[in-house]
Amino acid sequence: MSTEQLSRTHVSLLSIGDELLLGEITDTNMPWISRTLLPLGLTVCGSETVGDEISDIVAAFQRALARSAIVIATGGLGPTDDDLTNEAVARAVGVELEFYEEVMEQMATRLKRPISSLSGSNRKQANLPKGARVMKNDWGTAPGVHFSTNDGKHIFLMPGVPREMKGLLQERIVPWLKEHYPARQSIVVHSLHAFGVGESLIGERIKPLMQTGQNPNVGTRVNNMTVTVRLVATGESEAQARAVLTPVIAQVRDALREGYFGEGDITLASATLAALNAKNWTVACAESCTAGLLTSTLAEIPGASAALLESVVVYSNEAKTKLCGVKPETLKAHGAVSAETAAELAVGIRERSGATIGVSVTGIAGPDGGTPTKPVGLVFYGVATERGVKTFERMFAGMDRNGVRERASSVAIDLIRRECQ
Repeated sequence: MSTEQLSRTHVSLLSIGDELLLGEITDTNMPWISRTLLPLGLTVCGSETVGDEISDIVAAFQRALARSAIVIATGGLGPTDDDLTNEAVARAVGVELEFYEEVMEQMATRLKRPISSLSGSNRKQANLPKGARVMKNDWGTAPGVHFSTNDGKHIFLMPGVPREMKGLLQERIVPWLKEHYPARQSIVVHSLHAFGVGESLIGERIKPLMQTGQNPNVGTRVNNMTVTVRLVATGESEAQARAVLTPVIAQVRDALREGYFGEGDITLASATLAALNAKNWTVACAESCTAGLLTSTLAEIPGASAALLESVVVYSNEAKTKLCGVKPETLKAHGAVSAETAAELAVGIRERSGATIGVSVTGIAGPDGGTPTKPVGLVFYGVATERGVKTFERMFAGMDRNGVRERASSVAIDLIRRECQ
């Protein structure tokens, strides 16, 4: 592919807003946009986060236009004085702002109000770079904007609200890109996931597949003890790309073996609930250090109620005894953070709920409360079934409180999944 052809497939992303720079919110838009563009054969060659200063936004657009044919920006399209994206684009490309009556009409329809009732700040949202094309926003009030430069480059503006951004990208921008930037190759992306297996070990197992220049391209990432192996295959057609993928997928599954739990969009929680549902089994949870995070993570999955019966948070020793039947003598002899207490919690919650599986988590999340024999990060688990109860011990050293809770919750979910195998 020539340099000219390659530049046509390059995209720059901009996220605009002081709230991003100050860390008040986490930008999830950029990675989502990148993943959406990849199958179209469009490569993100740069991304930048910029605050609400007009000169900084103008400069960011100029840099983006200098390196790519397509610029996609989110944020700064609202009605307040610090929403300056349209003005910045106009300055960056050397045009005036122009009032678009159709934007006012769309906002009035969306709000179910007459145009005359809209405020002056709403009128500000209708001032777009002269020559821009309005993209109707069916998910909010701020319009999407498409501006074509004199040298054939394209700027797409979307609100920063993820729901609005996703709607505009999928329904307005992607169809246009497919029509005007048809992929020269078919690209198929496939992901496989494993839990509790070190990224370095998996990396060694799939090292021959990760060499530069191979098709498919193979890479790894890790998040909260889940390792994802990403495969990106190219071919002259989708069928050819999938044919390239098929044998490599089998090799990666084998490499992930003991930790493998699924592919594509599946998560550890959804895989676990699917495993429970496949056996028509149910689960109940007794949580101490995770304080409901285990249950909440499972409950985020639609249809969780088919398998998730009950949960109790048993922070205090009294709660452990009252709600799950942990013996006072067990707590006195072994402490709340122990295999013995974890076992009685799991048995107790199973008997209380009537679930197929009772699972418990008890540990020291920190930052205080640790001892030389029971340091911060130590967590015990119990898994009770009709066959009896098993206990497990894990140590999450060097983690902050939330890190311990997140990992402890994930391990508990994986223990439930493995019990179904």
